[in-house]
This record gives sequence, structure tokens and C-alpha cells, in this order.
Amino acid sequence: MDGEMGEDLLAEILVRLPHKSLARFQCVSTTWRGLISADYLRRRLPLITSGVLFNDGPRDGEGGRRAYTYARALSSSGEDGGEGGGVAEADDMAFFPCHATSSIIDGCNGLLLYYASYPAAFHVVNPTTRRWAALPAPRRKTLLSVLSFDPCASPHYKVVCFTGWLPRGASVEVFDSEPGAWGEHELDFGLDTDAMSATMHCFDGAVHVLAYSGHVVRIDLRTMACTVTALPAPVSYRARAGHCRGRLRYASSDGSRLTLWELVDAGKSEWTVKHELGVGDLVSGGSRHPATATFVFMAFHPEREVVYLWTPSKLIAFNMEQRRIEEECVFGSGKGDTQLIQIWLFPFSRHLASCLA
Repeated sequence: MDGEMGEDLLAEILVRLPHKSLARFQCVSTTWRGLISADYLRRRLPLITSGVLFNDGPRDGEGGRRAYTYARALSSSGEDGGEGGGVAEADDMAFFPCHATSSIIDGCNGLLLYYASYPAAFHVVNPTTRRWAALPAPRRKTLLSVLSFDPCASPHYKVVCFTGWLPRGASVEVFDSEPGAWGEHELDFGLDTDAMSATMHCFDGAVHVLAYSGHVVRIDLRTMACTVTALPAPVSYRARAGHCRGRLRYASSDGSRLTLWELVDAGKSEWTVKHELGVGDLVSGGSRHPATATFVFMAFHPEREVVYLWTPSKLIAFNMEQRRIEEECVFGSGKGDTQLIQIWLFPFSRHLASCLA
């Protein structure tokens, strides 16, 4: 049937399917698997606006913290995986048997990292394919854990667990899914550890950590070497690092004004201002929020001059070149009791589909 239809027509049909269906349809035939795995189809598919951690609703009966939840944006037609859309729905994670007894502690480009404290256990979960894997226990108690995964490069992932702090570095254990084992390392940050923040960004096999001393520390997960680059503006709790078109970017904001920088030369700590944005720009660009509203920078689009901003209960995608809002996506009840923690924008790929297989 697919031979009679023709690969061009079949590809046109496939790009209109939800990503979860694409992951399943790889098993239909070798022709379908080849088309779904091809870079051509990946470039045609919209990025998945997903992997969102947020709180919603009242706290539990004992006044404890509200649970993190994973959600994905839906397209206007109600199918998952579209960049357009108006609603973000919580994914049904019931397929993962430890969902109720574990907490989401990190995520990266379509994968989630779960942790249960008693008994201590790590799990990596792929909501797109509904697969999951249990990790062997690290040797030491972990203080902070980070998940690194690039669906464009490989089906393998790494989990970095910080197990002890040194005056200017840390002891870490790194789980590499390719050999399926932990490795122990000692990091030299090149800065006082007290200056390091917990704001991190993973890209191209490295973890970028913002430091309150006004620096970004790049940890190469292949060599475990650290390099330090001075930032162009102070680091606050609103600051974020990210990548757009393969280049490191830095976002600094006071809640009403946002400045976006791009790294020109890491060795010289040379940056250039790419864009600036104020609350007034959001109003003139189509936002229905009043001019007194504040926003929090969330992420860079990996391929376009678009940034993602959080305003009360709503995620806004703002085109910096056209100075307009491209989309708005509501999370939770929409009544202001939702706190968006982190988002990821990533492509559907054969590596994402085969990860944890």
C-alpha cells in the first residue's frame, strides 16, 4: 500500500500525525521506519513544546509542596506536538508504575528524570513512547541531579549526580546509558563553589551552569573539564542560559525588561546584544495582559529568533524580529495559581523514538 501511495505523499500524511503515533508507526514497515527516521521528515515536523514542570491547584492537606506535573502543548486541532495551540494538557503518566511514589526532579528534550527517596531510586521516562528505565543506584547519596539528552544526536542520555561539594569544585557520579554504568569524577569549576547557582542548561554534551559571580561554567560531559566565561550582565534568579542556532545565549531580566545576549568569543568573554524586550512590547505585540504585568523568561527557540515568556498562567512565544506574539498557551486552571518551572522545545527524531527501546 505504501509503495502504491508513493513516499512523497506518505511523508505529507506522516507530518500531520501526532508524535506519539509516529513513534508507534515506525513498526509498520521498513519503508515507514525509513521515512519517519529521515532528517527530511524531522525538519518538516514542528518542534514539540513540551516537557513542562508546573504546580497547579491547592497544596495538600498537610500544607506540603504541590507536585510537579509534566505537560505538553496541543495544537489547535487538539493533536499533540504542534507549535501552535492554546492549551497545555497534563500527560497521563499512569503507564510508569513509579509515578505516584516518585518525583520529577529534572527533564531534558523529551525525557524526564524521576527520583524516589525511599528506597532511593532513579528512573528515566520517555512520555512520547511511554517507555521507562530504572537506573542502577549510584554509590553515594546525591545532592543535585541533572539529565542530559540530545534527540538530534543520539538515543543515549547521561545523568549527572553531584555527590559532594569542594571549595572550588564537586564530586560527581555520571550515569551513561550507552554502557549502562556510573563513573566517578572530580570537577574543578575554576570558581568558588559558593558562587555556583542551580540554574543549568544542557546542550551538545555539556552542562552550562550560571554563577552568581557573573560567570557561566561549561562542564564538558565527555572530558569532565570545566571552562569559565564572564557574563555581560549580573546573574539573578531570573537569568537563564540557552542556545539558539547553535550559539550560547544569555537572558537577563528584572521582570519588566529583558536583554538577550549572544556569545561571540568564549576565550575573550565577548558578547553582543541581540534583542531587548519590555512589557510595553508585549502589549503592542498582541498580549491581552495589562502593561503593568511582569514576565519571566523561560527559553530560546533553538532555530528561530523567538523567545518563550511566562506571564500569569500563560506561556507566550514572542517573535523578536517581527515584534509580535506568535502564540499563547494556557497552563493549569488559568487563574494565576500555576507556576511554570521549565520548558523544552525539541524535535521529534528517530533517536527520541528509539530511546529506552
